[in-house]
Amino acid sequence: MDTVKELIQFIQPNQRLDLKAVALTHVLSLTGSTEGKDAILSLDDMLIAIFGLTLDASATIAKDAVLSLINLTAEEAGAIKVFELALQVQPRFAIVDVAAKQICDEQAELADAWSMVLSNLTRVESLVPAILDALEKVLPQLAKAFAKLDYNKKKSKLHYLAPIFCNLTQVSRGRELCCQPKYQLLEKLLPFASFEESVVRRGGTIGIIKNICFDVVYHDVILNEQDDILVAILQPLCGPEEFSDEDNEKLPIELQYLPESKTREIDPDLRKMLLECLLQLCATRRCREVLRAKGVYEILREYHKWEAKVGRDSECLLACENVVDILLKKEEEIGLDNYHNIEVSADQADKFIQDDAAYVKTLLD
Repeated sequence: MDTVKELIQFIQPNQRLDLKAVALTHVLSLTGSTEGKDAILSLDDMLIAIFGLTLDASATIAKDAVLSLINLTAEEAGAIKVFELALQVQPRFAIVDVAAKQICDEQAELADAWSMVLSNLTRVESLVPAILDALEKVLPQLAKAFAKLDYNKKKSKLHYLAPIFCNLTQVSRGRELCCQPKYQLLEKLLPFASFEESVVRRGGTIGIIKNICFDVVYHDVILNEQDDILVAILQPLCGPEEFSDEDNEKLPIELQYLPESKTREIDPDLRKMLLECLLQLCATRRCREVLRAKGVYEILREYHKWEAKVGRDSECLLACENVVDILLKKEEEIGLDNYHNIEVSADQADKFIQDDAAYVKTLLD
């Protein structure tokens, strides 16, 4: 610990460039281990010095300082410590404002690094309300930066904006802002649910949709006449299979007559999230009727065949079965408007899990 403390004097903003560079390189290496991170996070003066160096005139120094913050905020305790200290220090270090400004700057060299810092901070649900306060005015600009693939002229990809938006929708206000027509955030984000070049961008976008689907308030927004959100959910689950004309007529126009080259989402975790979105949308009778009318069962029928033979993920198969079981039933059989009103005991839940696991095993054997 004493050795770590000695580094503080050498990473002050007014220190000689060569000393800062060497000392900060050592600090960055320390953040790569749990013990090193714990030591640094216990030293407020060191964290304050790192804050200052993120704005250093030297690009190398600034980069190493931001990279250090990425590592220091990787776990919840570190993220909370960094965020709260940034608010307390005088003069205050507006870490969210700094990150947003860098991300929105087309010429910023460290836009990707800062987006990773902000992604780490927003992962902590307790911090999200305060972060939303700081970000609300720049959300449209952040969405613009995300939606335009060549936005950053210094080759930053900005993929981590997707998990940032996803993390913000953990809370009701984040979901509200994302769905507000005046911001059109959701419209800008949706196309990236099928973005093949980055699983981070795809996963974050699908996470946004999932968070919104889990909030019944937005089910009418999701199942709108444009079908854009439903298409974003279903498209990654679609393959190149041909449907009859009768089945095709049910599908949203974007999902009709897909090419032979069409592939499904390769990440089983993301496929499961998409299926969980559909399950949540099955909660009410009106939504179930919309899903049936839009050909969701027909798409899942073909998906189920593929998952059993090719994907072979038991959790995805079970998630698919759960949706199909509901869609195949007539409303007279279901006998209730909202599944969320059903209370299941712990014993019943355990039995369902065991029965489901045994059933899915038979499909994969």
